[in-house]
Amino acid sequence: MSYKNTKFLITGGTGSLGKALIKRLTKEGAIISVYSRDEGKQAFLRQEFPHVKTYIGCVRDYERMLEVFTMVEPDYIIHAGALKRIDDGESNESEFTKTNVNGSRNVAKAAIEIGADKCILVSTDKACLPVNNYGKGKSLAEGIFTSENGKQDGTVLASVRYGNVIASRGSAIPLFLDLINQDKTIQVTSTEMTRFFFTLDNAVDTVLHALDNAWGGEVFIPQISSYTLPSLIDAVSVIAGKKAKTTTSGLRPGEKLHEDMLEKTELPRTYKVPGINLLQVRPCNVDNNDYQEFEKYNGPHFNSELWVKDDKESLVSLINQGLKC
Repeated sequence: MSYKNTKFLITGGTGSLGKALIKRLTKEGAIISVYSRDEGKQAFLRQEFPHVKTYIGCVRDYERMLEVFTMVEPDYIIHAGALKRIDDGESNESEFTKTNVNGSRNVAKAAIEIGADKCILVSTDKACLPVNNYGKGKSLAEGIFTSENGKQDGTVLASVRYGNVIASRGSAIPLFLDLINQDKTIQVTSTEMTRFFFTLDNAVDTVLHALDNAWGGEVFIPQISSYTLPSLIDAVSVIAGKKAKTTTSGLRPGEKLHEDMLEKTELPRTYKVPGINLLQVRPCNVDNNDYQEFEKYNGPHFNSELWVKDDKESLVSLINQGLKC
């Protein structure tokens, strides 16, 4: 799909995903605006992308958001703004709720109010069978987008749910590389831990594929591999050229040993997106007969323990790709 002269607005657009989206959409001739609360990050963003229009505001502030959305008149909105640190969410649950839940509702309602064509929520695997406040908030945000989509027939609202993004802001991999190069010890939470991984380019592909294929209310999920934490350490050691020193600390507050991206109860409503490695979970209030042209997904649920691909060579290649994004 061509995005030439298409108006995009990205909330939280100064982060890793926002910048990657801007790079891709710029190449395709899109008109891009960013709505975020950090004027310092916006200033740095404009140095790199002077053609991007930035607006200061918070997703918690509906009036300001509606004002900006009305000025910009975006065709498509990508809602990437969120509080994301799991440990902080456990001790600041009210702030996470205000941003990730109430803020997502504000984005959905503002998108509908101005008549945007589509609005995509960027969610997380932490939203699937959540055990921490970050995941619970994102799960509610997914539900809000699905619910608000069903209340009207103008703006299409949908979500994307994916795992860890290599070398994104807050990613452990650059930290691991720095610690190895400084001959310092890496603190490992558990040698049994598994996580889903893919690159920023993969994340951009997922968001844009969801944008192209959304009918309304779906959750889009990429079919990606997971890896054990020891295999991740081994792969990073190969890239650094020296073996990592590790110590085990145990799980942090809010952490899971294994992550889920597609749960068993969602399987009856899960279909393959034609031509790409992406699944879509249909909303409960939609008749599945409407989707007879789509192939039903008959595979297992997505749990990172079940989808482990401990191939060091492929993981080293994946990390190198991610570091270049």
